[in-house]
Amino acid sequence: MWKVILPAVALLIAPCASAIEFVQAGQFISSESEVLREELWISADTVTISGEALEDLFLAGSSLDLRGTFQGDLWGAGNSAIAAGTFGDNVRLAARLVQVSGAVHGSLTAAGNTVKIEPSATIAEDMLCLAENVISEGSVSGRARIIAQKATLGGQIAGDVSITAQDVVVLPNTVIGGSLTYTAPKELLLSPSVQLGGELVRKFKAVPPRQIFKPLGAHLLFGAAALLAGMVFCGIFPRYTANAFNALRTVPGVCMLIGFAALFLIPLTAFLLLFTFIGQPLSILLTFAYLILLYLSKIAVALWLGALILRRKELSRRGLFGTLALGLLIVYALTAVDAASIPVNMVIAILGLGALILALFRKPVLIVQTPPKFNETKKED
Repeated sequence: MWKVILPAVALLIAPCASAIEFVQAGQFISSESEVLREELWISADTVTISGEALEDLFLAGSSLDLRGTFQGDLWGAGNSAIAAGTFGDNVRLAARLVQVSGAVHGSLTAAGNTVKIEPSATIAEDMLCLAENVISEGSVSGRARIIAQKATLGGQIAGDVSITAQDVVVLPNTVIGGSLTYTAPKELLLSPSVQLGGELVRKFKAVPPRQIFKPLGAHLLFGAAALLAGMVFCGIFPRYTANAFNALRTVPGVCMLIGFAALFLIPLTAFLLLFTFIGQPLSILLTFAYLILLYLSKIAVALWLGALILRRKELSRRGLFGTLALGLLIVYALTAVDAASIPVNMVIAILGLGALILALFRKPVLIVQTPPKFNETKKED
């Protein structure tokens, strides 16, 4: 099956990917004289681009050093990202440290632990920064929005500014052409040297009423859908269902260990495969399989819980509906409480995912068990 699916998917996406180059290396360096003419997807520990890029770039690495000229969109993710070049279109960066000191002729979106917009930076359109600590001292021709724990604003912003932070500081001589709207615990006092073209508006966070339980109607609907999906799954894959059930019943600790590893390693593997042309279709298939297994994990755990309550050591077709219904009732009752929903769903996903993966490598077990009377009659004959 896989030998047929993978080449078919590769052939389907080949015409669309003819102008895309995937690069995976320990280090990627583009000198000042080099011109990158095609769209590139680069995965490397260190990415240094000092030349010119004519098309869009998608970068992933520990260190991104971008000092060249970039004509298309740029997307980057890593541990640190330095944008000191000239960017002809939009820039999207996510890293622990993002430092922008160049010229962005489009919009800028930066997210990470620390985002610093240097005084030499110029942004022709809007700016959005999301980080624990944001320091913006550059020039922004559009609007600016900052969401952070601590926000320090300086430089020049032509449009409106919106800041949501625990601590807001507006440096002296800051120029804001529009209004400044902020949400913070303390009132913001502006220096007399700050130029504000619009209004200074303080917004207060609306405190929503504490919701203890999820909406009952929607929760029951999801439970009924899970019951229907579970019965279809058990009917189509009875042996696989029995293998997963027996794995949870006999080795729950192993299921927990495998599920915990798979919960993080499978999406990480799918992400890394995106940066290789051959692995891209496999990444898509792996992602779909991962999402399906995550949903089916609650079915496997529900069968196990239902059998524990009913004291059943084996599954049979006659009692399958009642066992699954009782297990799902327990699962959805536990997740109906908002405070317990996330940890309970996490445990269910880990246990169920581990059992479903382990079931792939176990000896098949029939879900229909032989009645005891039939065995006794056979012995008498």
